[in-house]
Amino acid sequence: MIRLPLLFSKILSTSPVLEADVQRSFDAFEPWLEQSGMPFFPGFTDHSPRHITDVLNTAASLISDASHELLSAQDVAVLCMAILLHDCGMHLTQDTFRELVQERDAVLIDGFGDAPWGRLWKDFLSEAKRFGQEKLIAIFGSSDPLKIDEIDLNNLNEHNCLLIGEFVRRHHTRLAHEIAINGVKRVGGLPLELIGFDADLKDLSGLIARSHGMSIRGTFSYLQDKYDILGVYRDIKTPYLMAVLRIADYIQVKSERAIQTLLRVKELRSPISRQEWAAHFAVRDVSTHHADPEAFYVHAAPLDVRTYLKLVLLFKDIQKELDESWATLGEVYGRNATLYRLGLTIRRIRSNLDMREKFAKNVNYIPIKAGFDSSGPDLLKLLVGPLYNYEYSVGIRELVQNAVDACREAEDLVGQIANIESNYSPEVIVQVEEQDDGTGWITIADNGVGMTLDTVTRYFLIAGASFRNSDLWKSQHTVENGEVRVIRGGRFGVGALAAFLMGEEIEVTTRHIDRPSDSGIKFVARIDNPLLELNKCTAPAGTTIRVRVTNKEVFSHLRPRAPLSLLQSREKFKLKSWHEVDWFIQEEPAVSYHWNGFSYPIGNYGDGDDNRPIKFNAEFSPDKELFAPKLGAEDPRWRSLSQPNPYREVRWRYADRVKQGSGDKEYVLLPINLVSVNGIRVEELRNHEERGNLTLPQEESSSGPIYSITRPSIAIYDPAGLCPINLQRSTVAFERMDLDEKIIPEVLDMYFKDIRNKISKFLYFYNFMELCKLLGRSGYVRYSGQVSSVFCTSSEVKILCASNIKKLGIKRIFFADVYGEPSKILISDLLQPDEALVMRVGNEGYGSQAALSWFRAVFSSDATEEYSRSRQVGFPVLAHDGAVSVMPKKTWASASEKGKVARYIMDNLVVDTIDKKYFSISAYDSGENSFLIDRCRDILTSLESNVPMEVAAWKLKEEQPFSEAKSILADAWDKVFFQ
Repeated sequence: MIRLPLLFSKILSTSPVLEADVQRSFDAFEPWLEQSGMPFFPGFTDHSPRHITDVLNTAASLISDASHELLSAQDVAVLCMAILLHDCGMHLTQDTFRELVQERDAVLIDGFGDAPWGRLWKDFLSEAKRFGQEKLIAIFGSSDPLKIDEIDLNNLNEHNCLLIGEFVRRHHTRLAHEIAINGVKRVGGLPLELIGFDADLKDLSGLIARSHGMSIRGTFSYLQDKYDILGVYRDIKTPYLMAVLRIADYIQVKSERAIQTLLRVKELRSPISRQEWAAHFAVRDVSTHHADPEAFYVHAAPLDVRTYLKLVLLFKDIQKELDESWATLGEVYGRNATLYRLGLTIRRIRSNLDMREKFAKNVNYIPIKAGFDSSGPDLLKLLVGPLYNYEYSVGIRELVQNAVDACREAEDLVGQIANIESNYSPEVIVQVEEQDDGTGWITIADNGVGMTLDTVTRYFLIAGASFRNSDLWKSQHTVENGEVRVIRGGRFGVGALAAFLMGEEIEVTTRHIDRPSDSGIKFVARIDNPLLELNKCTAPAGTTIRVRVTNKEVFSHLRPRAPLSLLQSREKFKLKSWHEVDWFIQEEPAVSYHWNGFSYPIGNYGDGDDNRPIKFNAEFSPDKELFAPKLGAEDPRWRSLSQPNPYREVRWRYADRVKQGSGDKEYVLLPINLVSVNGIRVEELRNHEERGNLTLPQEESSSGPIYSITRPSIAIYDPAGLCPINLQRSTVAFERMDLDEKIIPEVLDMYFKDIRNKISKFLYFYNFMELCKLLGRSGYVRYSGQVSSVFCTSSEVKILCASNIKKLGIKRIFFADVYGEPSKILISDLLQPDEALVMRVGNEGYGSQAALSWFRAVFSSDATEEYSRSRQVGFPVLAHDGAVSVMPKKTWASASEKGKVARYIMDNLVVDTIDKKYFSISAYDSGENSFLIDRCRDILTSLESNVPMEVAAWKLKEEQPFSEAKSILADAWDKVFFQ
């Protein structure tokens, strides 16, 4: 039962009507407060009627003796109702919450800018989709992503209730005000409301309850607009009562409020709840019996440093509330001849935690806040160089990246902000100016969204703090489902540091696009100066950063090269390339680069006395041929990955090879494949490097062709910042992505379709020879070894792998080393239905060692170690128990020389002379070798070549290893040629 303190009972007794109304209202609300169970706050501390009684008693004790006689019955009645209501919102049931957010015609309280509850809930759900890991853990105890779209208000689970609890907690003081005026709606019954109070008293009760979630001064405009008076209305001292309530509620930190018996049977899943209970358990006593008559003393025994720090912060907040409350009372009542005596019994809070060294002797932890931090400017100076590997051009990249992001953000705000015209054209300009003494300036200017004062101080000037991770940024640039509309290059919040890689001083001028032209901000910053002066200025929308360069090495590194004829022309010209600054590889926003400084002609590095640098003025615009398309734009040069998740889009392409030179000196330049993330070049990959190839599954080469696929140029569009990229933004961690797994089948599909367009039918042997040569040519799919990647049967052509051999029932496989004029014989006339044939490819370019490797591979037993080495020649892993070859006499003479081929191979061979040109060699005879030799001779005869050739053969075993192994290459071939 809610009980009134003696002081309140005495004052209320002067107005029996109000006394009765207070008691009836208590009686009406008490069952609801007792029985609601606080379904959205299952782990919170006591908010039952007992808590109301505690706050009432604390409030009475806070009222100074001099204030007793100044309080009216109306004061006490309104204060009692405010205390009753102040946490009522946390007792909402599922039914009342559903009705709250689904009601369409609710009357809003004018004066606070309140939005309808349905809209607030919808906006909150949009925000919840963007909750970070720390926020998720605080509310739910885990970082599991929220399934917002699955929330059903008619069927709420525990997770849903905790989320609703966070929403209600934010707005429970507004709920208190609305409950005071409109009551609590109950399904199938009359609303629960304050009894007997008129509209003004209900409103003031709710306003006082609402005020404990805002500053007292924040209510003044409402009071003056509605009641035309601030200090006293109908004998109610509203600001004073607000001060009493907020302090009374604040100091309800007692161990009794965290019920021990409840904790034993209730698991606290929310860290917020666990911390609140720990704080309450830690407070052993609250007393006003202290040497300081205007202080109350708290004795606490926190068991861990987290609770200790929470209590220290809490006590500081209470002191702040006391200071602000006393200041407000003086402001409102200080000049009133009578009411100036209104005051509180306490001005200060004291605790045993104040004397840290003494407290530390009684606990087993050190009561200080310890954690990783930086030593300020000194650490930043140490970090900047190593962070970017002292690559000065990276400084250009980081600032260009930030400028591009700002332009994209401005473009995204077109239609939302009146200051941005519909024909907005984003632009970034990079200017490098070298003076005669080797110093100079590097300027990066954009007409993007610009920065506000808050963005400058809270994000730009703080290393690791990215505005693009803030709730404000997300609210501006995400859609309702949490999807980001803007692709961002910046991610880590360290981009501004890169400016100091090029110089020790920067000048920044910025103005947010939504601010007047005279509200720009300008400042000069040094990395070793912790204090900046921010000046107001008139500036265009966007940001300009000028870096003062005093290190001559910076310009030496960034310096472009040009032919002597252009340098001597003394006229401004266009550079063909400027790799050191060319980081952005998309057409929009337009990025232009300008050089005004010195350089040496191409091929001249200033080694001689007469080779002086020449000053020139040039500009550079990137080659659009290398551009990645804009997100969502069509570009026939680029292919879209069909399954880009978790990224918005992934595009890939292989650039054409470029021929240079003329006549005998003509050569082919292999294209460099670029990896870009959100338009910023990250890596340049070459196919001779390991990272230059796509990663094939380990089992892919177990039985089929040994091959590699050049990694194409890849453009990743990653608005959510999920791409695993290192801090230096120089490497994409492909091993942590499933990107290669998705790209490989699509690359092979394109590759085989290109082959099919060139050779669509394989009726004749010369068609098959042409196909093998085509496949063997070095391209973005490259095969290792001397054996063709495909085999032909009497009716079809397949990828050479054990599963295909098994599937087609092949019993004999022939290896043909054929060159010269190709035969026009039909393949169906050359092979029997259970036979297959592969070609030796590239044999014109191989020497004697290659011929010996081929010989060893043909005659190595599949049970010997030597056979595993035959895979290097490209022979398939096929179990066989017979091997023969009909080869030219010259080939046998070379192989039979002493020491050329291992003894254990030679000892198993049977050699016969066929004629003057050919020998037959056989091994591991299972009874079919003579038949195999005859078939080899038949094939040689059918091919009608005047040039000596070799045909070898294996008699295959019925059981084949790896016959069940999957082959991506074989699947891609079949999809193109057989579907």
